[in-house]
Amino acid sequence: MIGFLHRLYAGFISPPEAPKTDSALRFGLLGASFIAPMALILPAKSHPEVIVACVAARDRVKAEKYAKEHGIPVVHDTYEDVINDPAVSCIYIALPNSHHYEWALRAVKAGKHVLLEKPSTSNASEAKKLFGNHLFAAPGAPVLLEAFHYSFHPAWQIFLQLIHQDPLAGPVKIAYSQFFLYKGFLNRNDPSEIRLRYALAGGCGMDLSSYNVSHIRQMLADSHPNVQSANFRMLSTSKPPLDEQDLKQIDEAVTATFKSATGAEGRIVADLSTAGGWPIIPASWSRNLPSIGWPKCVAELGEKQIEDDTELTDGETHVVQRTVTFYNHIAPSMYHSIVVQDKHSIKRDVETVHSWTQTRTVKAYDWPDKSDGRQGESWWTTYRYQLNEFVHHVKGRKGSGVWFSGQDSIDQMAVIDEMYEKGGLKARPSAAFESEP
Repeated sequence: MIGFLHRLYAGFISPPEAPKTDSALRFGLLGASFIAPMALILPAKSHPEVIVACVAARDRVKAEKYAKEHGIPVVHDTYEDVINDPAVSCIYIALPNSHHYEWALRAVKAGKHVLLEKPSTSNASEAKKLFGNHLFAAPGAPVLLEAFHYSFHPAWQIFLQLIHQDPLAGPVKIAYSQFFLYKGFLNRNDPSEIRLRYALAGGCGMDLSSYNVSHIRQMLADSHPNVQSANFRMLSTSKPPLDEQDLKQIDEAVTATFKSATGAEGRIVADLSTAGGWPIIPASWSRNLPSIGWPKCVAELGEKQIEDDTELTDGETHVVQRTVTFYNHIAPSMYHSIVVQDKHSIKRDVETVHSWTQTRTVKAYDWPDKSDGRQGESWWTTYRYQLNEFVHHVKGRKGSGVWFSGQDSIDQMAVIDEMYEKGGLKARPSAAFESEP
């Protein structure tokens, strides 16, 4: 409990403030977003090489209030002013999805490094144009990172090692990922709720399930698995005001299946408005009650023959079949649990002679081995680990080796587009913005 409270306080409430170096990166924020305090402002406090220098929003009054609340010294009138500020070296973009492509490209063309909230763009076409821009082929090109923060945490990397690199790990056969928000978390009638607006590239597939897609891609070790099926629950028509396009194209929940190049199967379930499923309470009473479940990833591996000190008779083999379940991979710094279940079997031909199961729980709030120079603290959030890696890349340093490449971002958006199309919906529309080469 003491460890949990320390991680909660230091990571999410009041991080220890670090003196800033003379060469600290100065960030400008595009948008007075809800996510920026958790994703950048708080992590920056403890990083000696990061300063949040300025912000701009569509509403100057809102930006000034936001800056005062979060201790940001400068407020600019426009996004262009932030990008053109000579004192700013990095841009953080947490605008509506439909604005990501335009402002990321503008920032990169101005020579700024960009930390870009997910999803990187509205669709795969924009992602190809953004990450495939010729500017990234030049020496000293700006760094552009799509902010899939969870992947930078040691716990996620340990999870991947357990299913891909461990001596007892056979090939992944089935991968599953779930992520839910409770009913009422989003106000579907609020015009400012960007996640439910088609024109702003909203939808569950662009929000919660973008995480699920990235999980499955990594768990299957296939950057672009084939979308086998996609089923969507659409926005309700019973609560106006809603735009007709939103009603026809905005998904509130998604279930999708995938197949990798090796034949492994993946399945995701994501829901922006989860209800029902309460124990004891009759379903007819609870179906409209908000509910939630742990974010969870499960990997079922195929059998692997091993050689150890187990005594075998002639014709017998020792095989292990592993299942790994990761609870709370989205916010693992608060709490997480990685349950490793290894089913051992002694077999003679196809017959099982003897079997037993070993179960253990793994946790990793920090890197278990820092001999290679990796940095971290038990209270660092996923965003703090991400920021640390971003700084290393900008500074040209080694870091932990974890990264989400431009090709990863392109493949990510391609899978999301295909998921929408497989389910009978449209890929999200491109922005009305064309940049000069």
